[in-house]
Amino acid sequence: MNKVSYQIDDLPPLTPKQQADLEYLAALSDDNIDLSDIPEVTDWSNAIRGSIKPQAFSAEASVINPSIIAKFKDRAKQTGGDYQEMINNALEEYLADH
Repeated sequence: MNKVSYQIDDLPPLTPKQQADLEYLAALSDDNIDLSDIPEVTDWSNAIRGSIKPQAFSAEASVINPSIIAKFKDRAKQTGGDYQEMINNALEEYLADH
């Protein structure tokens, strides 16, 4: 089985069927949702607290104007590149020339 991974900003749009399914589920009361194929977990003795790691946050990246980051993300989507690498390359090139 192949793993599919997305960044939160790069999720594909929902199909009309997926959107309709979500709206249908949102309208149901909890009592009307069939959970028979996913039985309730009652034994949490082997659970590991904090096992889901949040996405890393870089304080340095927050000083870059969001509109600049958006432009690099758009360019990366068009070219198939990595926007962070593109930003780093642009800054390196600028520093080399100035």
